Amino acid sequence: MTIDCHTHILPPDIIRKKDQYLKKDTTFETLFSSNSSVMVPVEALIDELDKSGISSAVVLGMGWQDTGLNSYVNDYILESASQNPFRLYPFTGINPASGQAGIKEAERCANLGSYGFGEIHPSFQKFDLSDKPIMENYMSILKSKNLPITIHCSEPVGHNYPGKGNVGLKTIVDFVLDFPENKIILGHWGGGLPFYELMPEIKLAFKNVYYDSAASPFLYNPNVFSIMARLVGTKKMLFGSDYPVINQDRVLIQLENSSLPESQKLDIKHTNIKKLISVSI
Repeated sequence: MTIDCHTHILPPDIIRKKDQYLKKDTTFETLFSSNSSVMVPVEALIDELDKSGISSAVVLGMGWQDTGLNSYVNDYILESASQNPFRLYPFTGINPASGQAGIKEAERCANLGSYGFGEIHPSFQKFDLSDKPIMENYMSILKSKNLPITIHCSEPVGHNYPGKGNVGLKTIVDFVLDFPENKIILGHWGGGLPFYELMPEIKLAFKNVYYDSAASPFLYNPNVFSIMARLVGTKKMLFGSDYPVINQDRVLIQLENSSLPESQKLDIKHTNIKKLISVSI
């Protein structure tokens, strides 16, 4: 069994009306202004799961700035998951910069069966992740339901790419310190933060932090899986692809070809994420 903890889908009409939405939302413009950008509806994700031999997937929001777009995509994610039980698990988008409207939307989605919040993009949504008052209502909702949040993390060095962002590692650390009892997933290997878990105080504070492998082949060489295992242990690692940015099997092949023993690969492929979202498939 394999569960991809990091995938994205969009409603077909948004895909058709791309030019209209480029003008509507900053995150959308950042991610999809290029002619080579890829957007897919739920049917394409299900086909990809079948082709790659992956059991199921977490479907994430994308950190929209526009509140209407956020709600619309959330509805599509929730509906897609309800039509594909045990194959799709919805994480709904939040917009912490939108005041009470954002909190109400988060509560609505949590009550409709969201398995978590995210992916959030603080750089494009224009809020400070380390501003505790902005985040505490969302984190309280999650904590009350024992659900995680997925945060987009970017590397402080290396090549630029659409959607990279510029949230600093210290900002993420401050956020974790503010909410140490919440379950937090840091996307894209946490932008390199696993290295700092060698510091005893960071390791202790990050007891509920997990790292996903989204888009890993675009960022790191295949040794990343074994190195991450040495830094934080496989109990804190999650298989995520970032489909449709990259095909699922490219990331899965890196994991399968790693030197990790099979039991640790299973932790990464499904055991850890099942515990995080409390499913027993």
